[in-house]
Amino acid sequence: MSSIVDRNTRLAKILDIGHDTSMRGAGISLREALAVTGYAEYRSSFTAVDLLPIIAAHPELIEQWLSYSEDKRTDGGWYIKRDGTVGRVSQSATERQFATIPYAVAEYVVLELDFWAHLGEGV
Repeated sequence: MSSIVDRNTRLAKILDIGHDTSMRGAGISLREALAVTGYAEYRSSFTAVDLLPIIAAHPELIEQWLSYSEDKRTDGGWYIKRDGTVGRVSQSATERQFATIPYAVAEYVVLELDFWAHLGEGV
């Protein structure tokens, strides 16, 4: 049981990155947030689907990540639109439409954080 709690706590911390790096949150840098959560080291042990139960339990995460995307001031990484579309900044051909906003947010979190942690596709 403890390992499930530890896993969910760790995934919740990762999901908090959107808020923690905003001016509404702790205002820490994305690099610092990735380091504090051990994102790169932990990334191989979860997928976007694993984030869905935490997003369902904490729907405020949806608005936090939508705001994170809207507030971005960079030409790197990914974006999410309120209609559930996720795409790569400056590359509209990468756009994907997801059936639900929670699922779009989960996918966006993984794509965006993988990009900045220098993991996965398009890096």
